[in-house]
Amino acid sequence: MPRRPPPAQPPNPFRISGVVAGEHFTDRADELRRIEQALLEPGDKLLVFGRRRMGKSSTLDRAIEHVTERDAVAFRADLAGATTVTDVANRILQGTSRALGRRWQDLLAGFVKALTLRVTLSADPVTGIVLPTLTVEGRLDSLDHQRASLERVLDTVEQTAEQRGIRIGVVLDEFQAIHRFGGESAEWHLRSVIERHKHVSYVAAGSELSLIEAMQGEGRAFYKLFRLLHHGPIEPEHFARWIDERLAGAGLEPAGIGARIVATAGPRTRDVVELARTVYDVASPRGAIAESTLGDALREMLVTNGEPFRRLWEELPPSQQNVLRAIAAGEPRLYARDSRERFGFKSTAEVAQAVEWLAKREVLTVEAKKAEFDNPFFKAWVIERALPDVGILESTADIVRSLQASPAASSAAAPAPAPRDASRRPRGKKPG
Repeated sequence: MPRRPPPAQPPNPFRISGVVAGEHFTDRADELRRIEQALLEPGDKLLVFGRRRMGKSSTLDRAIEHVTERDAVAFRADLAGATTVTDVANRILQGTSRALGRRWQDLLAGFVKALTLRVTLSADPVTGIVLPTLTVEGRLDSLDHQRASLERVLDTVEQTAEQRGIRIGVVLDEFQAIHRFGGESAEWHLRSVIERHKHVSYVAAGSELSLIEAMQGEGRAFYKLFRLLHHGPIEPEHFARWIDERLAGAGLEPAGIGARIVATAGPRTRDVVELARTVYDVASPRGAIAESTLGDALREMLVTNGEPFRRLWEELPPSQQNVLRAIAAGEPRLYARDSRERFGFKSTAEVAQAVEWLAKREVLTVEAKKAEFDNPFFKAWVIERALPDVGILESTADIVRSLQASPAASSAAAPAPAPRDASRRPRGKKPG
């Protein structure tokens, strides 16, 4: 008699790839309400800002989905990675076309005709919607000509909303990327276009906090143009309950591990969900969550991410490596003589410069003159691989406790300038 195959393992209840939606999305009720309100109010302008890996794009897409259900038109154009102003124009052009083409083919045809720009037409391989793209030659045009094309695209969106009496919301994700195409003059050009639009709403979003702060400063282009919405961490207790519920729904008794996951990987949404996903992968074959599961999951993540972490480490000069060692060890007085001697710093100036460069590279976050790792898993890797060089050896359980240590337990005073964001406080560990 043939053997029955073992029962299929339920799919992992946590998703980290792409933009999450549906049951994989949680909380953000206030953020959704304010973004949807902005998208539905003609002429409104809202800036959503927060650190990377907080789930901004997922929140924006969820809001777009909701307002689309209310017969409005909304779309997200991601400006990250654009090489030219023409690329920016094309992302907005194609986003508009997809949003219109889902329901109003005649409106899309009129929109393309009204552009009065040279475009090529190609069918979207997924939806079949015909998408216009500014011709390749446009990417080689002068900066002034490319800006004129971007202006024409946005003006045509405004014209379509006015003439057809429909609500159109434009989401410019990572909008600070416009700064790369001419600095402040690029910012002023974008402002001059969108501030005169009364029938289209704009939601800008970004994660380069220091640049965004500068762009909004007095005398700069976006000063007092946008209402502001901080997209910070999910409330820890809610997040922990959601993780426990997802694990229970997948057949595992959570035993309160949700709170430990949040304490270990928080506050970035993606980091928490990534650890929760690995916890499930470790526990599911065993059929239960044990005391060692969290540590085993963290070790699995260090193995998975070991190569990129190693490459990042080897790219850094010794002074920056030593700063990371000191912060990973929970050194509370980074600039003190005993700290400099222990970790091999020549001077306080060397420490300050290293912290500043690590913050610029987003390896560290610095706020209130305290520095912490941007990525908690890279911190764990440094504890495991680099602290033994200075005589500090820790077990996996010790590493978990170090990541879970309260913000008041250890801090690294760092007077270098950095983005201001109350969503993240440093976590660390006092040297033993």
